[in-house]
Amino acid sequence: MTTEPQGGVIMKIAIGMVVRNLLSASPLTEFLDNAEKYGHPIDRVIVAYSHQLAPEAAAVLQSRTKLSLIRLQEFGRAYLILKAIGVPYASLRELLFCPLIDTHGLIPYGFNRNQVLMEAMFTEADVLIFVDSDVLPSVLRRMPDGSVRPCEVDFVGAHLGGMAMGADITSSDYSGYNILPPARFDGMTELLWGLHKEAMAEFWQSSMATGGMLLQEGDAGKPTPTTKVLGGNLGLRMRAFPTLPPFFSPYYFFDRTPLLARGEDTLLGLAADQYHIKCVDIRTPIFHDTYGSYPAVPELLKDGAVRDRLYYACTGWIGRNVFSRWKAGHTASEFAQRDQQLSAGAKALCRYTKDRRFLRLPEIQSAAESWLPDMIRQYQRSREAWTEFTERWYGR
Repeated sequence: MTTEPQGGVIMKIAIGMVVRNLLSASPLTEFLDNAEKYGHPIDRVIVAYSHQLAPEAAAVLQSRTKLSLIRLQEFGRAYLILKAIGVPYASLRELLFCPLIDTHGLIPYGFNRNQVLMEAMFTEADVLIFVDSDVLPSVLRRMPDGSVRPCEVDFVGAHLGGMAMGADITSSDYSGYNILPPARFDGMTELLWGLHKEAMAEFWQSSMATGGMLLQEGDAGKPTPTTKVLGGNLGLRMRAFPTLPPFFSPYYFFDRTPLLARGEDTLLGLAADQYHIKCVDIRTPIFHDTYGSYPAVPELLKDGAVRDRLYYACTGWIGRNVFSRWKAGHTASEFAQRDQQLSAGAKALCRYTKDRRFLRLPEIQSAAESWLPDMIRQYQRSREAWTEFTERWYGR
């Protein structure tokens, strides 16, 4: 199936998603319904999953469009394709095998997304649009009566509209409850500075009044240039490769426990800027059910699952920050003040929540720093393997 987003140019559009367990065809069916409603035929759905698959979910998706299911660590088809084009074994293994899956059941975010990206190349998609398993093709808006409601939007059309303006990467934020749940305690701002999230300070300070909710206020507005990319609301014109690097996010260990760094989408946005690839914010913040319990307001003090989500967000940001500092040419010593703020903020958050895990954040920061050489090696191996692949794929 094809679509004509601009000037009669026909495109094959794929929707991609990464997930631990594919147990339901939703929300992919909602995105397929939405695309059909607005006249955008979808050529293929690509899902990378690591653990469980419900056959009935796959059957529903197969009844709607072509379906590529990628079970991580069961990479027979991709292996044969890469071998056939001459990718060396070391690079082939780097691209397809992740030791954390078998040993700890974890998958770095960047590695996961790259499986979908390669399948989009193998199936000759022109446009790949990533969504996550907890988003929908609607935005939360405040109505004239003051209520908040989800409003369906032309999701695929918004991404294609950005591409019609010449962008090769299109993205936008989310509406819904932010990953920072409503809270009020002394030390909030220090914690955010320590986590390199200070831009969220004003929002978090007002979160008890707002519920920590992000809305789309007024009209969407025109797409604007950006370097901020979010993986669950992301369009890629495949012609941007091989100039664009792969997704990448490192992992590190604390107390013999693996932790996944966030930021595979952050690095993609920075790479687009570096290589002068046009990236725009399509001003379409789709609904994100962050805690899986909308419309209930997340309760940090009462709900252990909310505290879990915040804790692992913090460890993910720490890993991202350590790697990003190096990537930007900085040394750890340049951030001594932020490290002190992290320590003070972590103690304050522990006092507020009575959750002693947050006291570990400074130690986790130190562990991430000690793992930086390994993170760099992970990055270099990933880039080298990707180069081996793309040179052969696009040069065949």
